[in-house]
Amino acid sequence: MKFLNTNDILSGKKELPSWTLSEVLLKGQAPDKGLFIPERFVFYSPETIKNLKNKTYAEVAYEILKPYFDDINDKDFKEIIEKAYNNFKAPVIEIEHGIYALELFHNNTFAFKDFAAQLLAATIEYILKEKNIKIAVFVGTSGDTGPAIVESFYNKKNITVFCLFPEKGVTEIQRKQMTTLGNNIIPIAVDGDFHDCQEMAKSALDDKEMKRFNPTSANSINWCRFIPQAVFSFWFYSRVAQFPEEVVLCIPTGNGGHLGANLLARKNTGGLPVAKFIAPHNKNNYLVRMIESGKTSVEILPTFECLSNAMNVRFPNNIPRILSIYNSDISVMASEIWPVTITDEKTAETIKKIYKKTGMILDVHSAVAYAGAMEFLEKNPSFRNYKTGIFFTAHPAKFPEKIEKILGFKPPLPNKLKEQLEKKECNLKRLKAGDKKTLLKIVNEYMS
Repeated sequence: MKFLNTNDILSGKKELPSWTLSEVLLKGQAPDKGLFIPERFVFYSPETIKNLKNKTYAEVAYEILKPYFDDINDKDFKEIIEKAYNNFKAPVIEIEHGIYALELFHNNTFAFKDFAAQLLAATIEYILKEKNIKIAVFVGTSGDTGPAIVESFYNKKNITVFCLFPEKGVTEIQRKQMTTLGNNIIPIAVDGDFHDCQEMAKSALDDKEMKRFNPTSANSINWCRFIPQAVFSFWFYSRVAQFPEEVVLCIPTGNGGHLGANLLARKNTGGLPVAKFIAPHNKNNYLVRMIESGKTSVEILPTFECLSNAMNVRFPNNIPRILSIYNSDISVMASEIWPVTITDEKTAETIKKIYKKTGMILDVHSAVAYAGAMEFLEKNPSFRNYKTGIFFTAHPAKFPEKIEKILGFKPPLPNKLKEQLEKKECNLKRLKAGDKKTLLKIVNEYMS
């Protein structure tokens, strides 16, 4: 499998340069801030999908991901998968008849990003064994990506992680998850929003001065951070449906990686019988406006500070990949994706309603997803007989102050989060948005 640059594809370029898997992982970002995407998408046969039924999560992940990682021999890739997903949990819970939650927050940092982060770290570690180099990993985060990445790369040999987060845009728990590990983890508090963090992390990959540090990305612009999330759709389907039964999937959307990866499962691309993808956003709703406008681009608005802070993204990085999956055909995209904007008021109301009804405490992002699914079913009653999977992305304990304001009490904290809250911060640096000079100084300090 070779990989192409979305910039080349979307511009209609006739000659398409290609890259190998190891080049893609260690570069992180394609030339001219493009995104890597495979030269072809994998279509899974009905037999493959049927045979997922009795497999473990690691076994399902192996079946779905192996064609995209065919540079790595089978035995080694199985070991990478086992290392990444040993004891990982992804339970599917029926909330009410035909409505299911895929709970993706029971692992290392209590957020769905753990799945992709662990595989990224394990794969890069494998590739580096064959190369005598050190690398600098850059990641910009709006809240959940940072903790997952730093945990997955912690103490990895020849790897230093520079994690940029908005000083005032994450919760105290998220901050402590990033700032208390030390060693090869360098947390950087940025005086700006997620967009500023993301742009600085991306620009480091193209910076001439940074090249000597072999920079790569741990954001979803990196193909190996993007593709592991595609497993979720197949895993959910294998737990609740019988092929060729159609299902509805509801995926909360911020930077577009979570949704984009699962779109690889769509009927015409991956062969999974998904009748509709619901894409709930908060007020930062670029994709909603894009699909509703019927255009491949719309105005990039300032960042709106919403309860669901990990979705506070003014321009989703993964829009070019989504456009590539659909060959830039917005009409087909609109027929398969149902985008919706969920207000903070609706988010809070949903958390109260679900707690009263079931005793379940939703985090603010899962509440956006649930509200989006309910709005879709209300407005599209013909889909009510389909099994609907709602992807729950984070543990409510990661947002205690927000939950307390809504429900009047803080959710119980897992022991690991309690311990992290009590730890002292270390290696913490601060930057003003756009200050590339100081970022280079910080990298020099830890990489030289």
